[in-house]
Amino acid sequence: MSDTATSDDAAPKAGPGWQWIWAFHLVVVAVAGGVLWSVSYPDGDLYLLGAFGCTSVLVGCFWLGWTISVARTTGRRRGWFLAGPVVGVLTLVLLCTGAPFKMRWAASRGAFAAVVAGHPIPPPGSAREGFTVPRRLGLYSIASADWVPGGAVFYEAHASFSDAGFAYLPGGPTAEIETALFESLRFQHLGGGWYSWTSGWYSWASGD
Repeated sequence: MSDTATSDDAAPKAGPGWQWIWAFHLVVVAVAGGVLWSVSYPDGDLYLLGAFGCTSVLVGCFWLGWTISVARTTGRRRGWFLAGPVVGVLTLVLLCTGAPFKMRWAASRGAFAAVVAGHPIPPPGSAREGFTVPRRLGLYSIASADWVPGGAVFYEAHASFSDAGFAYLPGGPTAEIETALFESLRFQHLGGGWYSWTSGWYSWASGD
């Protein structure tokens, strides 16, 4: 009896159930997705980024405490605890390469191109002229759009601190565009005649 009791007492205790493991890692993926989505706008969403960034710190602290607790309780190291750090590293890599914005724009470019297809490009000296545009273009919400000298400018509806959006400028940005819009713009080339733009101090897409 005593030998059996001693053997049972010495046996490692069971770790957390798989339902808790899955739930935790679903939270990890959701937080990572929120961080990536927050930087997929022309000027980023600093409010969303801040909220998910703080949440990711809390999740990381919880992961560390849980890892230590399970190791002490069971006497074993659980391989599935590496999933969280892997997701974290992958998220950082995607952030550093600007992949979230690039992928979202790539999925939306066709919808923007369809709007300007076949329309004559306004020549230099043309006046600013608003035109009707779908509320949703690809994965972006559009507040309004203007024909300007040399192309078209789209205002993204989710700008954080200032105006931001996209522009179709086959000949490239010119000072005349800023004059027509009455604001100073910062452009980032997206390929072809397409650009993202912001009118504020911050632009995630340009890496500033």
